[in-house]
Amino acid sequence: MGRSAPKKTLQPSLDFKVKKKKLGRKPLPNPNITVTTFKSKALNMPGQNLVEEKDDLVNHRNLTLKDLLTKLNHYNDQVKKDAVTGIRDLISKHPTVLFVHLGAIMNKLVEVINDLDKDVRHCVHNLLGTILPMLDEISISPFIPLFSVYINSGMTHLKTSVRLDSLRLLDIFIDHYPNLISRSCHQMIPNYIDLLKRVSGSATIATISTSTSSSATVPTGSVPISQQKKSSSSSSVALTSKASSLHTRVMILKSLFKLIKVLLNEPDLSFSLLLNRIHKQRENTQIIDGKMAIDCSLTYQAYNDRKVFTDLFSKFLVRNNEQQLPQQQLNSDGTVKSLFPTILETQEEVKQFSSTLLPILIDLWLELGPSNPGISFQVLEDLELVVSIIQLLVHCLKEKFSTTDFYEQLRKDYIKFFSVHFPFYVGSPSNPDSKEWIISCSINSLMTQTASHFLGYSPSINNVNETINGWYQPFLEFIEDALNGKLIDEKVEGTKGQIIKSHISNLLWIVKIILPILSSTQSESILNAFISFDEKCHPHSTPKKACVFFIKELIDIQSNPLLSNVKSFKNIIEWGLASLPKLLWKLGNSDNDTSLMIINILLSVGRDKSKIKHYDSIQNALVPFFFTISKPTPQHPNGKQIYGPFLSLPLNIQFLALNTLYYFSSLNKIMIRSLIAICRSNKSSPEIVSIILDLIHNLYLVGTLSLSHYIAFCIATTLSVTSKDNSNDIINNEESIKEQESIIKKLCWNISSLRLSNSIDSILEPMSEPFIIELKKISTNFQDNNNENSGDSLNYILSLILSCFTENNNEIREKEFKSLSNELITTVTNSIFIYIFQSIKFINSTSTKIYDLNIILKTIQLDNSNQMLINILNLISSKLNVGSNQVEKNNNNQYSILSLIELFKSKELYENFQLSNVKSVINSIVKKVEKSVSTQLSTEKQLLDKLLSEVKLLFNE
Repeated sequence: MGRSAPKKTLQPSLDFKVKKKKLGRKPLPNPNITVTTFKSKALNMPGQNLVEEKDDLVNHRNLTLKDLLTKLNHYNDQVKKDAVTGIRDLISKHPTVLFVHLGAIMNKLVEVINDLDKDVRHCVHNLLGTILPMLDEISISPFIPLFSVYINSGMTHLKTSVRLDSLRLLDIFIDHYPNLISRSCHQMIPNYIDLLKRVSGSATIATISTSTSSSATVPTGSVPISQQKKSSSSSSVALTSKASSLHTRVMILKSLFKLIKVLLNEPDLSFSLLLNRIHKQRENTQIIDGKMAIDCSLTYQAYNDRKVFTDLFSKFLVRNNEQQLPQQQLNSDGTVKSLFPTILETQEEVKQFSSTLLPILIDLWLELGPSNPGISFQVLEDLELVVSIIQLLVHCLKEKFSTTDFYEQLRKDYIKFFSVHFPFYVGSPSNPDSKEWIISCSINSLMTQTASHFLGYSPSINNVNETINGWYQPFLEFIEDALNGKLIDEKVEGTKGQIIKSHISNLLWIVKIILPILSSTQSESILNAFISFDEKCHPHSTPKKACVFFIKELIDIQSNPLLSNVKSFKNIIEWGLASLPKLLWKLGNSDNDTSLMIINILLSVGRDKSKIKHYDSIQNALVPFFFTISKPTPQHPNGKQIYGPFLSLPLNIQFLALNTLYYFSSLNKIMIRSLIAICRSNKSSPEIVSIILDLIHNLYLVGTLSLSHYIAFCIATTLSVTSKDNSNDIINNEESIKEQESIIKKLCWNISSLRLSNSIDSILEPMSEPFIIELKKISTNFQDNNNENSGDSLNYILSLILSCFTENNNEIREKEFKSLSNELITTVTNSIFIYIFQSIKFINSTSTKIYDLNIILKTIQLDNSNQMLINILNLISSKLNVGSNQVEKNNNNQYSILSLIELFKSKELYENFQLSNVKSVINSIVKKVEKSVSTQLSTEKQLLDKLLSEVKLLFNE
């Protein structure tokens, strides 16, 4: 059989395959031909370009505020979270967005503050924490009621996390706007109580179930292993639940404490009470442009009327684990009345609130375990919170209920549950800055203050042994130990323990209460402990302020008959007054508030006439505060001048400090010397110098200052002004000249008023010698150094001399002038001549205008014999043809002629010139001028012609 032919497996080539043409169909177009008949068209796709520039302000993701606010309504939690974060970024980049769209932003944010997602809520809290500091009360006030409604809603939410986050949001508002949020928190206090009841209730159930399961005494071996595991797991769950409940209650209490501190006006017993009163007094007496300032602060009322019912918290009163409603809360048909909100406005409300809250606080205190020696720092803080709330409530209840059975029951409960754990120490005094020691000392301080509130305002003598030596004895011992420094180790006291000292200083108000009922031995011991504590406090520390305030309180209660005969109390008053000026000097200008407190305390003591002996004893101690001179040393043989902190303090404190001097029975020499130094200082303002001048004058008028001391002060003040002028290194500007003139005018007015009761001899005689010395210095300085300021100094001294004479009575003035010493008259005459002659050198030689001749002419007119005028004219003529060379002679001739012309032109001396003795002198001087002046010089010839014309006009020739 032959082989079959092999099969063809090769596929035909597909290249160049030609399709068969079919009948009745058009041939296909050639694929190799380029089609050129296509058309193009633009497509518009709006909103698809993500990098498009937008006209509005955008955040880093190019989203506007409108876009972000729209996304807050999105169903997706992540989108809402990103939207809140985007708004925060947008406001950070463009703060103006917040102020322009505040309403839209707030109305949208309030809708998500109670969002079910935790991250969204926290982002809203962060955003509000950024927004609120940027707004003032006026801007945010319309939105506070709206946020309050949503916060109240969150506090009653079914979800626990939402309830707790609403408290965090409330804390943010309290931190920034406590006054505004307090007007809109009507329902919050009951909600807090409800939250605490819920949490404590769940914890109680867990505890009961745990104790029930563990109360059986079945041996472990007889119980199956599976049941043992189940029992251990259930107990661990119960313990975890209890710890979580405890933490939640503490968190709620922290928020509640922050709110009730705003709602309850806690009486202030610290030094800030005095400081606030001082600042308020200063604000109320503020003067602007001569008018009293008006308080224009606005008061914003709540949007809804507040209805107060004292029995609001009655539904929370628990008695034998059963809730009871009082009869007044039931309608006639037996239904419960609707409860209206309140905000602790009355004492009864505070009482109801305290009655509801205190059992919860006691339970929490016992649960935290204060007797546990291994207690943690977190638990310590929680214990401090409990004690702080109790101390606030007891303090607020004391004013109205201190004598009631309710308050007495509070005292018994406090002794039963809290005093048994006192004192409470965790840590060591060798490490006073450790957190545990600080918190434990704070707890002890708060517990002592709370116990002291139960003593009442004025404890009776009958129950002293029952109180001070009874249940209060541990607290009294703690106060004395704390003041004696037993809470801080002596080895580290210099550098550490400042916070502990602050807690100790909070106990000082208690000492004031218990002093009247302590024995003399106890009083002396505790007052000596206070002195020891005060000396250990740094001058700039807060405890030092508290000590200053306590000294003020001790001074105030000095009139107490129970303490008037206590020697230790008298000693501490003297010590306290003596320590205040020293502290004032130590503070310098670094703590104006404390300086203000000390000065006000000194003023209050000075105004009390019964304490004048104590007040006079501190005058020497107060001198270094103004100015003092150190002891002589080889480098400073006359002692070094040291200015105190007075000049570096604000003006209002300087004014008050000067007022303290008014109440001394007399000012000693060193105090007057310090005031003179203040007036001489370049740092003294014109207002301060003016007040010192008025003060010294008033002290003389009331008899506190002698005439000799007063004249010495006036002389020294005048010489201090003239010494500034005589200094070549000082160039007086227009402002400083005005200040000096105002000082001299006030001095002249004061001295002129002295003439009403004193002779001119008693005033001018002490002035003569220092004025003669000063006038000679002025003349020498004016003549040799060409110091223009010396002319002002001459006018100042002459003004002071003129103020001693009687005005508008020539006969009396003539007698008074004759009483002057010849040396003073001669010195004044020479000084006037030098002033007139030398002042010509400072102006153009062709001008005859001299600075000021008014005071000089009045001084010349004092001499009715005209001898002073004649001597001045002769001294001027004596300068003719005087000089070492011809140029100097010519200059002196010109200066002499100009000086004469200036005198002849004065209208004030016209009548004096008409007298025969003066006229003859003038004629002889004119002849001397004609002989001395060279007519070859055109300048001198012109001046001579002018002089002759003035003489003819003078004598009408």
